[in-house]
Amino acid sequence: MHEAVPDPSVVEYPTSDGKPLAESDLHFDRLTYAAHALKVRYADTPDVYVGANMLVYDEPGNPRRHLAPDVFVVFGVPNHRRDLFKIWEEKPPSFVLEVTSKSTRREDMRTKRQRYAAWGVQEYFLYDPRSEYLAPPFQGLTLREGVYESMPLTRFPNGQRGYLSRVLGIHLYLKGSELRLFDPTKGCDLRTYEEAQREIAELRARIRSLTGE
Repeated sequence: MHEAVPDPSVVEYPTSDGKPLAESDLHFDRLTYAAHALKVRYADTPDVYVGANMLVYDEPGNPRRHLAPDVFVVFGVPNHRRDLFKIWEEKPPSFVLEVTSKSTRREDMRTKRQRYAAWGVQEYFLYDPRSEYLAPPFQGLTLREGVYESMPLTRFPNGQRGYLSRVLGIHLYLKGSELRLFDPTKGCDLRTYEEAQREIAELRARIRSLTGE
């Protein structure tokens, strides 16, 4: 007798796997910079979604079959808040960034790499902020015929060397050991939250000085 296949529409899909967002303050800072910068970049784009550390399910009816990419970008889906992401109801990500470490090495280098390739994720970036195992500590991979190949390093307009994300149209590079995202259309790095707040404060101060308030 065949086991009944559960109806995907009535299966409960958890929104958390119980794991921490990041294993250290450093990993958290690097992850949140990339997520914040990309969310701001696509804030006014209605059909691009940027997710961070969200459970992504890829098998209808199976709540145990999921991954949690650190940062991912999906094109062609509505840009609104979600609690989880179901690939079969939407689309697979085109871009994934993992802020990796020695403790997540096996999952990031094997499990996630294989599953992302199966999903059709076009670009997969790995960033090891502590240089615990990855050499070099930041690497870009592009999907060709179902297999990830290393991206070539290129020199950017800002003089830095890094990787061109053709999917996003931006450059990713290390400034010292810190990951930065450079937007060639604006000629500058995408801002951190702190940098953005500082610029707003400076702008307000200039306005007050001009208006005499």
